[in-house]
Amino acid sequence: MGAPLRMARPSRIAQTTVVALAAAAAVAPRPPALVERLYSEGVYPTIQAVLTSASNTLPVAVFDVVLVGFAGLVLWWLRVAWRDRRAGWLTATWTLTCRLVTLAAAAYLWFLGAWGLNYARPPIEQRLGLAAGAATAREVRDLLDTAIARANDLYLPSRAEGVVPYRAEDDVARALHVVEASHGRPSPTIPATPKPTLLAPYFRMAGVDGLTAPAALETLLNPDLTARERPFTLAHEWAHLSGAAPEADANFVAWLVTQAPGTWAHTQYSGWLFLVSETAAQVPAEARRTALAALAAGPRRDLADIARRQQSRVDLVERVGWRVYDSYLKSQGVGEGVRSYSRVVELVVRSRRPPTSGAVPQ
Repeated sequence: MGAPLRMARPSRIAQTTVVALAAAAAVAPRPPALVERLYSEGVYPTIQAVLTSASNTLPVAVFDVVLVGFAGLVLWWLRVAWRDRRAGWLTATWTLTCRLVTLAAAAYLWFLGAWGLNYARPPIEQRLGLAAGAATAREVRDLLDTAIARANDLYLPSRAEGVVPYRAEDDVARALHVVEASHGRPSPTIPATPKPTLLAPYFRMAGVDGLTAPAALETLLNPDLTARERPFTLAHEWAHLSGAAPEADANFVAWLVTQAPGTWAHTQYSGWLFLVSETAAQVPAEARRTALAALAAGPRRDLADIARRQQSRVDLVERVGWRVYDSYLKSQGVGEGVRSYSRVVELVVRSRRPPTSGAVPQ
């Protein structure tokens, strides 16, 4: 009877240590300046380069393998708990609970170390020296007019590029490195090869365009994305890889990427088409109708294609999925939750004012 006890004690110690570390990490202060210097500009670029480079060599998504592995492990533990129930329900339930909590704690520690600490960085407007002050109604309306005009102007040039090979991945990666260099990132982000995923049905039903998977810092995209959405969505997910954790920050960096010097018209068009939708949602209904009347037939068709693609959403799945994600964002210090997505409009407006310090690509 002594051997099992001697083997169980190290296991209990390990479980307690992992859970204690996760609890301490969850409540420990995260000074933004320190996180920026030691993590986001310190060890994180190396972590990102190693994990993404390794996952790029694999034909399948590591995140899918991890999810399947976690599911299999939990099912096995449930089977063991059911088998051991005769020894006492309380003991079996307690053992199962300890294992599940330990698994969740280990996953949380990996998430923080691999990527999650980027949530504690200073606000992006501070890091980039954007002009102060919230966007005014006039500025938002002017931005909508500009986005519509640019989408109209770029529609035909973006189609003309179809006569030569156009690879969104290559153009977006080059543009991302241009933006990173202008902002002083110590090393360029390694772009993640977009991979198919077992989560594709969920993406369709929940209205998710893409995911930066923290298990191996991979990029997973909704397979139904239209060609006009893909460049901006890629830029958004790779902005996450670059360390822009909040969704508004990733949207803003993605917009800067799509407008970087030397980008193809197709990439620029994708950014402006995104901004048409985001900005239109923030102006009064009458002003929106007036502004959108100026949108040409081509961009209008592209927005209609996106709307048709989004009809695969299932209301219950979408509401539950986004409510869970809203709670997750708030737990990471993003007070507005999923509503923070729309803050990109304010960031773009502020970037177009004279900056307080530094220079932001226009």
